[in-house]
Amino acid sequence: MVAQLLWRNPGISRVEIARQLDLYRSTVSNIINTLIENGVVFEEKEGIAMPQGGRKPICLGLNPNFGCVAGIEIQPSGYHAVVIDVFGTALFSAEKPLPEGSFPEIIDLTIVEILAALKEFSVPLLAICVGVPGIVDMSNGIIVKSDPFHLQDYAFAKSFSAKYHVPVMVENDANCLAWLELANNRGDNIKDFICVNAEYQSKEARYGDRSGMSVGLGVAFGGSVFSGSKNAAGEFVSLSWRKEGTGQTGLPPSVMGSLETDAAAFEEWVVDLFSSLVPVVSVLDPETVFAHGELARRATDVSSILERRVPQFGALLDRSACAFTFSNSSTLSVATGSAQMFFLHLFSVPAASDNANQILADWDAVFRMSISGRQAQ
Repeated sequence: MVAQLLWRNPGISRVEIARQLDLYRSTVSNIINTLIENGVVFEEKEGIAMPQGGRKPICLGLNPNFGCVAGIEIQPSGYHAVVIDVFGTALFSAEKPLPEGSFPEIIDLTIVEILAALKEFSVPLLAICVGVPGIVDMSNGIIVKSDPFHLQDYAFAKSFSAKYHVPVMVENDANCLAWLELANNRGDNIKDFICVNAEYQSKEARYGDRSGMSVGLGVAFGGSVFSGSKNAAGEFVSLSWRKEGTGQTGLPPSVMGSLETDAAAFEEWVVDLFSSLVPVVSVLDPETVFAHGELARRATDVSSILERRVPQFGALLDRSACAFTFSNSSTLSVATGSAQMFFLHLFSVPAASDNANQILADWDAVFRMSISGRQAQ
């Protein structure tokens, strides 16, 4: 709780932490001293004295060099990788086609490249987090099903954690965007929202057997990403979809195959997508709907289409006081969100129902990795 408050409110003092958490000052001081001794927190400067006088409070800050996290997005057409510190600042990034090899070999080659780049920085690696398309059991580190990579019940975390001596986490790619928005909006305390992600799948991809637009939803409730009873929350099909269809929509192949070049086809797809989202937004009652990927890159076109062809979507947003926000359209968003997922787990308070395999970011382990990493350097 103390570390979370520091993460959300840089420059906060011991006195203010004690006040907000309703803890004894001595308790807070003991916790802060532990964090300082382990290189996580440092004293920044003196704050402003209270009106009644007394010593000026000492402002506290998180040390950006106490550890970093690698985030990787793996798609059939290539991978995106980023290494961020606790504030989300990128220390390294890369965007490349998939290397040759099997799925495990691709992951290994990507991680090896990241580890080589990290040698230039004096920041210990705390975790490796990967976002993939498909149904993922994040708590247990299992890719339940990923059609593009032909994976079924793949024990991802178990396969790689021991090899690289740091926690390895895996999550659905759209859910990674939900973790990203939770991190980016932690100061505003936005907890209930939907992320809509849309990305083109290339015909030239070595993996996957379908080209066109892929859509995924990331849903957050109460400040945590919602996975559903079978880890399939956010798997999207539109209202036009029928069981005999092979994709996520019932639109004809002539439309789906020309979205990149045909404005009329793109418009029909946007109408199909957002008409399908109207009942979803109405039922879930989110604070915000975030648009990512190709939706954000073509924000002007999407806004125009919604105004002309799907007015019910805007009317619903107005009625429910729900914001509609386009992301910055970065191609590194999923990779960054996967890395932020680790920090969000680290700075969260475990629920009483959590069991051992659901505690994915342990402070004692972080202390050990941070200290050993600095000693090795």
